[in-house]
Amino acid sequence: MEEILSILPKHKAGLSIEHDQHKNVYETIEIYIEMFDEEDWISLEDKQKCIDSDEIWEIQWYRDTPIGFFRVVGSSLELILKQARTVDEELHDE
Repeated sequence: MEEILSILPKHKAGLSIEHDQHKNVYETIEIYIEMFDEEDWISLEDKQKCIDSDEIWEIQWYRDTPIGFFRVVGSSLELILKQARTVDEELHDE
């Protein structure tokens, strides 16, 4: 269990990982991704990869309190976990 937790960002409240949520509600990926801010994405190139493949991964976590959250969206589980840890480490350094 510790090994799994070590790859996740620190969170004192909730954390969720989603895959292809747009398919659960019969939306196209183009419509579904309108809800994300530009800074949520790994990169614009990776956003296009999601559109081209019709596949999207999301991680959202509440680092310190259930009031403010962080989110990373991308084309693979590996990429979003890596970026989430980078964001978490940058926050730790502040």
